[in-house]
Amino acid sequence: MNGSTPAAPIPNTPEFPDFGSIDTVSCVGAGTIGGGWAAYLLAQGYRVKIWDPAPDAGDKFARLLDAAWPALAELDMVESADRTAWSIHTDLAEAVADTGFVQESAPEDLALKRGLLARIDEVCPPNIVISSSTSGYSMTEMATEAAHPERLVVGHPFNPPYLIPLVEVVGGQSTSAAAVDWAAGFFSHIGKSVIRMDREVPGFIANRLQEAQWREALYMVEQGEATVEQIDRSITDGPGLRWPFQGPMLTFHLAGGEGGMAHMLDHFGPSLKSPWTRLTAPELSQQLRDDVVAGCDIEAGDRSITDLVAHRDAGIIALRRLTASLPATATGSGRDEIADGQVGSPSSSAAPPPSASMARTASARILGTYSTEVVPEWIDYNGHMSEAFYVLVFGFATDQVMDQLGLDAAYRQSAKASLYTVESHIRYLDEAALGDRLTVVPHLVSAGEKKLHLAYEMYVDDRLVSTEEIMGLHVDQAEDRVVPFPQAVTERIAQIETSSPDWVGRSIG
Repeated sequence: MNGSTPAAPIPNTPEFPDFGSIDTVSCVGAGTIGGGWAAYLLAQGYRVKIWDPAPDAGDKFARLLDAAWPALAELDMVESADRTAWSIHTDLAEAVADTGFVQESAPEDLALKRGLLARIDEVCPPNIVISSSTSGYSMTEMATEAAHPERLVVGHPFNPPYLIPLVEVVGGQSTSAAAVDWAAGFFSHIGKSVIRMDREVPGFIANRLQEAQWREALYMVEQGEATVEQIDRSITDGPGLRWPFQGPMLTFHLAGGEGGMAHMLDHFGPSLKSPWTRLTAPELSQQLRDDVVAGCDIEAGDRSITDLVAHRDAGIIALRRLTASLPATATGSGRDEIADGQVGSPSSSAAPPPSASMARTASARILGTYSTEVVPEWIDYNGHMSEAFYVLVFGFATDQVMDQLGLDAAYRQSAKASLYTVESHIRYLDEAALGDRLTVVPHLVSAGEKKLHLAYEMYVDDRLVSTEEIMGLHVDQAEDRVVPFPQAVTERIAQIETSSPDWVGRSIG
């Protein structure tokens, strides 16, 4: 199918759990993906109940955990993580009892998925969101047998899910918007980089792009145009080196030189008619299958699967650390995507802005940058950005800080509490013009039981154009009073390094 109709509001939808109240989660299926999810959730400090009917499921997961745990310790492990806090169950109702979230990762069989999701829905508490790791099926296709499809969502990870931050989240035709919001918020809460898709697309986003490259690679092998090793090296030593920093679209934007993507399309657009790709898949003949398998055996050499996994994980760790530390132009932060911390903020106003990069990790202890572009509506009669919109952009940056700390939309809805700015001080230091890319670098100056002292620096390239200092209080909106942050938020705040630029506290003049 090409898309889904907007989900209708579901009457009497039960309130989903507050993120901070969840201590137990369930993983249905303990294969490569399900086991990877279980390992990641263990590293995030949860007790994990695993359902898998295979008699050797526990042994297989133990081996996967042995392989994954060192990588998790490098990047994504919280201090409270207990690698022994898991159990294997063959009774589905037992596996989802007292859970706060269910991630299903059964084999990619539509009939199996439909039946299993219906069974989970039947035995799972009614206020629990159920997510599926499907690689290609839509939730509309999978939810046909469930009695309560409104709480079923797709949470599509990328392998290995214990190490790759990306999760693509989308609902089906019967999924409530609240369930999709909650799932996206929860994945963000546990440190994932979330794309909240606007509509169902077969294969989602990342898999469709990967599949196009895969099909072309198979054709080149079949036609004798390239070997398996040549195809892999063409990526690892070629465009793959750019992709951790800019994706394919921004890469082609840069290919246009000063004219950017417009020049790229105008100049190279006719080449789209060149016979460079064949997007239909070749017939997977026995010969092609054998050639690809043999090529992989030759390329792997004496390295076992375990050796290759360890090498891959070490490379991803190194790249994630590198992308977190290298200065670069901040990538745009879509307001419909829920992304966690991006690291590398400077400690003083003399430093350049940092890169926007990966989702929150255990080593990413600095608040994420916010980036946006100056649009025509923000320009005043002097031809520069009006002072009111500096406040607006700083407000967007505060929204992102709240997302990173667990005070996101799902929390605000469930807890009926939010961060209120009670005092602010803005300095206007330079002008911003139409089309300028603004990068806001936040600093946590200090934190208390009920309050946050934040400071922001707004840059255009390496030019500091404005600063804002605010004091925010955590307010219970139902009772209209200041209250302490919940424990989970307090723990997140404690993980962020405090920093105080030299201008903080400066009076007018």
